Amino acid sequence: MLRISIKSCALVPTALLLALTPLAQALDISNADFYRCVQGDCRNGQGVVHDMYQNQMLEGSWQNSKTIPGQRYLVSHPLTKGKKYEQYYGGDGLMDRGSQIRGFGATHIVPVFTGSFGRIDHAFMRARLAVPYEGVYAMGNGIEFRGRFDYIPVKGMEAGRITMGHIIFYGDKVDLEDNSKETGLFVSNMSVVGGGVVMFMPARPDYMALLQQQYHRDLQLAVSDFKQQETEKAWRTAFAILGQVALTMAGSSGGGGGGSSGNRFAMDLVSGLMKSATAPEGSASAAGNADPSTRLIQLVTGAALGKLTGDSGLSSSLAKAVASGIEKSNAAGK
Repeated sequence: MLRISIKSCALVPTALLLALTPLAQALDISNADFYRCVQGDCRNGQGVVHDMYQNQMLEGSWQNSKTIPGQRYLVSHPLTKGKKYEQYYGGDGLMDRGSQIRGFGATHIVPVFTGSFGRIDHAFMRARLAVPYEGVYAMGNGIEFRGRFDYIPVKGMEAGRITMGHIIFYGDKVDLEDNSKETGLFVSNMSVVGGGVVMFMPARPDYMALLQQQYHRDLQLAVSDFKQQETEKAWRTAFAILGQVALTMAGSSGGGGGGSSGNRFAMDLVSGLMKSATAPEGSASAAGNADPSTRLIQLVTGAALGKLTGDSGLSSSLAKAVASGIEKSNAAGK
């Protein structure tokens, strides 16, 4: 019996995989790098959006460039030959039910999952995802998997950069051409990127044990990855602050302002960052909703400013410069 194969996305360039990360989060079509409005009003009205990385068209009603809970959306793909599938989104912007075209990595035919979606907190993305829960995964070549699905997060090449995971299935594998059925436990034969093609194989005890061990090892490695990312962010913010403070000091005409004071501030900030790990628990800098790198910057710059000058006017200007540097750094990192 002829089977049309579907190529996996294992060889997709890293740059493109990195770009896929936002697709796993709440559907906000305002990012022009990923979505393009091709018809109608895609901000506050009825419109059609082209998802450029998944190569899908999504049409429906939009509010502030986001999906509206309970509204019907129609999705299509060039390989579906004009057929459109229904989708419904929840209040969190993630799919609740409907059909998900898993076209990334498909070449001749495109698989479609139809059913309900659950929620999972992806440990390596620090994001909540909608994942297949119960329904039918149709490969498009006469094979369907009907039953219950689960999702196991995978760290990928670097935690927080690429959404990857294994999909586990229990139920019936149905061959529509042979009119046969096989019931059992199946698992994706490799980690799946974003909305990519899933190729299932029968689960084996040794393979499942390996996945379990890898998952727990990756959890430990991810701690190091996230720590490095926070540290890099802190240094990017520090550089932005130094630039803003240098401008402020150059324009200061009194209170000890000028090159020497600016140099002392810069070295106090650098030294503080080199010797500090995090803001102390319970401190004012550790309070609030700021991320760890921002709390650290606030702590260190506060100490550096305290040493810099007794001029209240200059201190106020420098505090504004620090806030401006943090704001610019955060904006650049989005």
